[in-house]
Amino acid sequence: MPRVAINKEDLTALKEIARWLNSQTGIYYPDGKLETLKHKLFKVCLDNRMTLSQLYDQLQNGNGNKSAIALQIVAAASTNHTAFFREDIWEWVKEEILPDVLGRDRQVRIWSAAASSGEEAYTIAMVASEILGIFELKKRVAILGTDISFKILKQAEDAIYPRKRTRNIPNELIKKYFTDFKDKNFVKIHDTLRSICLFRRLNLKKRPYPFKRRFHITFCRNVLYYFTQDEREKIINAIYDVTEPGGWLIVSVTESLNGMNTRWKKVSRKIGFFRKE
Repeated sequence: MPRVAINKEDLTALKEIARWLNSQTGIYYPDGKLETLKHKLFKVCLDNRMTLSQLYDQLQNGNGNKSAIALQIVAAASTNHTAFFREDIWEWVKEEILPDVLGRDRQVRIWSAAASSGEEAYTIAMVASEILGIFELKKRVAILGTDISFKILKQAEDAIYPRKRTRNIPNELIKKYFTDFKDKNFVKIHDTLRSICLFRRLNLKKRPYPFKRRFHITFCRNVLYYFTQDEREKIINAIYDVTEPGGWLIVSVTESLNGMNTRWKKVSRKIGFFRKE
């Protein structure tokens, strides 16, 4: 990513926006990652025809963390690359994790805690459907996807994706779970699969989490590195509190709970898998 020079006033504004993000959402951009934040905010500046300094002024003068500018900043800062069948975990999910919870409970609740544009939630649904069949899936499985960005969640709800995003999906699953869209460069998730995936906005910093029923499996992948070590620990323990006994936590293979004071028990034979005893 090429560096773009900014003046002293805009650099100060960038640092203040980073502090605001951390206080409101827990998302942490240290000085070493300000260049990344600057590039993420570039489109927000262009869309609003503002400099970073003007953007920060609007943030201060807006209606708290729900102003239009605030929501745009949060969406830009939190948006992360995602993909269908991301990382090599899905065979284990299919062969070990889902059979375990489906064998113990008739109704299974799964949480995609950093759902972004929905690819993870729909991947979970496809894998579960391959075990149960799609009609039994509708009876037994509920999947909740949450994210802090309203904008990205709208994409998840629409369930329309460029065809090039389906490259990691086996052809037989594409035929089974996707339908053609009016624009041939896009495809849409099958309505039956969409019906079991619910998407809602949630700030992982705001705890305790407002769930009436606990989850059997939580996917919290490729989001922890946005937070400080202390905040990560609080998030992980808050997820523990909304998990059924015997339930599972799945983090990215590139993330670690090492050094955290947590009640989760690591599954020694598999990276990124933890269990509530």
